[in-house]
Amino acid sequence: MDLDQLLEISNQCIHSEPPVCVASCPVHMDVIAFVSEVEKGNFSGAYKMMESKIPLSRLIGKICDHPCEKACVRSHAGGSIRIGELEKSVVTFGYSAPKKPLLLPKNKGNIAVIGGGLSGCVAAIELDKKGYKVALFEKSNRLGGRLWEYVSKGLEAREIEEELGMIEQKGIAVHYGVEVLEEDLPRYLETYDAIYLGARTWSKSYTVDPHSFQSEISALFIGGGIQNPNALMIESASSGKRAAVSIDRYITKASMLASREREGVFETKLHYAADQVAPLASVPLSASIYSQDEAAAEASRCLKCQCDACIKACVHMQRFSITPDSYIRSICHNERIVLGTRRANLMINSCTECGLCKAVCPVGIGMADIIHATRESMVKRNKMPLSAHDFALKDMAFSQSDYFSLVRKQPSKEASKDLFYYPMIAFSAYARGLYKGSGKTGYLFYPGCQLSSTHTDYIGSIYKHLVGVIKEKDAMSDVGLFLGCCGAPADWAGRGDLMHDNVEKIRQTWEAEGRPTFILACSSCASTFAKYLPMIQTVSLWEIFDTYGLPEVDIKKGKRELCIHDACATRDNPKIHESIRNIVKTLGYSVQELKYSKEKTKCCGYGGLVACANPEQAEEFAADRICESDPDVLVYCAMCKDMLVKGNKRAYHILDIIYANEINQETPQKMPTLSDRQNNRKRLKRQLLKEIWNEEEEGAMDPTYDFALHISDEITALMEKRFILLGDVEKVVANSLSHQERFFNPKSSDYLARLRIQNVTYWVRYEESGRDITVKDAYMHRMEVVEG
Repeated sequence: MDLDQLLEISNQCIHSEPPVCVASCPVHMDVIAFVSEVEKGNFSGAYKMMESKIPLSRLIGKICDHPCEKACVRSHAGGSIRIGELEKSVVTFGYSAPKKPLLLPKNKGNIAVIGGGLSGCVAAIELDKKGYKVALFEKSNRLGGRLWEYVSKGLEAREIEEELGMIEQKGIAVHYGVEVLEEDLPRYLETYDAIYLGARTWSKSYTVDPHSFQSEISALFIGGGIQNPNALMIESASSGKRAAVSIDRYITKASMLASREREGVFETKLHYAADQVAPLASVPLSASIYSQDEAAAEASRCLKCQCDACIKACVHMQRFSITPDSYIRSICHNERIVLGTRRANLMINSCTECGLCKAVCPVGIGMADIIHATRESMVKRNKMPLSAHDFALKDMAFSQSDYFSLVRKQPSKEASKDLFYYPMIAFSAYARGLYKGSGKTGYLFYPGCQLSSTHTDYIGSIYKHLVGVIKEKDAMSDVGLFLGCCGAPADWAGRGDLMHDNVEKIRQTWEAEGRPTFILACSSCASTFAKYLPMIQTVSLWEIFDTYGLPEVDIKKGKRELCIHDACATRDNPKIHESIRNIVKTLGYSVQELKYSKEKTKCCGYGGLVACANPEQAEEFAADRICESDPDVLVYCAMCKDMLVKGNKRAYHILDIIYANEINQETPQKMPTLSDRQNNRKRLKRQLLKEIWNEEEEGAMDPTYDFALHISDEITALMEKRFILLGDVEKVVANSLSHQERFFNPKSSDYLARLRIQNVTYWVRYEESGRDITVKDAYMHRMEVVEG
């Protein structure tokens, strides 16, 4: 992985981008932090927040022109936050007299500030903070310039005197009654290392860089009223701060302009969408300033503008309380660790790789590809926890084995003549399709492993329907069948080696069958084929149904409403979205669209093998999706149905409503167990071979045992949670009985047996009564127990 490139991507994240109110403030006061303190009633904390950004904040806080209010996103939803009024209240309730400043050595250089107005005072204060010896020259007998115009207009003379009196207390030398003229400048330039000219008027014009305030005389910096005689008070304060930065860089010989693009007012990348924000009116003033309660109420109206679209949409980012930029930095840290704990492993394996973050991100940052590359890197460096994806990879291997894998051409007229009586040809589209067979496989129906596991009894009917309807449209294209797994588990697990082997097997089959179009019923298969097998033309089963017609079904208008949960793997496949909705409406149902649907759909929690690596996180994904709707959910992905049903939400696969198997809406829904799913795949292969090709299965056969296993629903649920198959338990018990390798517990009168199968050691606790075996517990681990 190119970690430097990753960090560049993280820098594009705008989660921490300043809101428009901060960007429009010349001194960039942290408005969110400020109003948050006010909202909590912490006025002293809010004042410190002001003080950190606004020079002479006790004064400016009361007379600030607050350009931030004009830019406030709230303006169209009840009115802008009244930040100016909040500042006045904070100064009133949060200000406390500062302690006498500790005078530190000033040895960085000697600076002259000409002009004791607001800009000059601020420049002097800032340069003093930076360690310079500052001399401030003012032609009148007092500092402050325009500040005195605000006496009785927001400020009191006493306040101005107290605040400006702090300048001399800091050790800044103030020279009153000294008017510096143009002819005096050469002498000052010889005496001082740099000069800031902040007077309101000057006899000569200079060429001044608007960003650095540096004139053509390199040691002379010009701001204040000379540069902008109509500047707002806060702009004058900003020019003094910025000039102090430039002088410091000039003295220290640092770059004058580097990383200063956002000084002063700038354009932020954050465009907070307030179109869905409910209007909330400003809190009216009951006196000259807000009371503390009124100020807190007004502050609570702030939207705290931040880019958090991905966080709002994704429970994974919510669970780990992380933003894309922080996530990427965590990944980079995880990748660079040689020794020590890789704390990001669980987080990395808890992402479904669904792509929603990228779909909602205004700058298009997505974690899916980054997470995938990270998992591949972890696998290559032997840093991927074995337990994270072990079961899913073994289940994939099962689907690729002789237990399930199957490729068959459409039966020919000659081969299928014993399957039908001739009179049936007139009534069966399937039979008519067979008798029009061309011998050329134009389509290959690929139902996928999970649909075959959970909706087994539909597969044969679907295949027969495809043979019939496609022949009606294209008599020269037979429909073959291909049972197998697309390799999605290997892809999610970062196992590029397994993925390559699986993809190559599919490609070779496609070549051998004459490069047919694949009819895909599984959303994950569609995504996997698009990613790894772009040379293969594919079409979804739902597009076929929408185009060629549905099986014989009962179509009545006015059926109930269903909300559609789009599979996240179809995010970039609008044809599937359209086909599904057409089918649902054809069947007479009305559709409720969820907030997150189609290209912005959410994941059910199965994607990325999160259900294996972090089941609790997977449950949160499902719960988050479930809470979005009241009506029952319609899905077209087998695993989406599984996750939602397990979350106690009634969910129907589109095949359920096509074949009218959602009639009894009160019957509790139950999904097949992990063991059932493998057995269903075996059964499906046997059934299809027998019913369609008139073949008896050859090859792998299930073992038989001379004992009866009894497992309660409670233990079955425990086995599901621990990814333990019934067949594994049977093997442990069989080994225990035949080799007497077991421990007997006289207190509980039961046995504890173990057996290592591949890389996993299984333990089963059971009671024995003749040949009846009652399982009381089952668990597993990946340690090998060695007896010495």
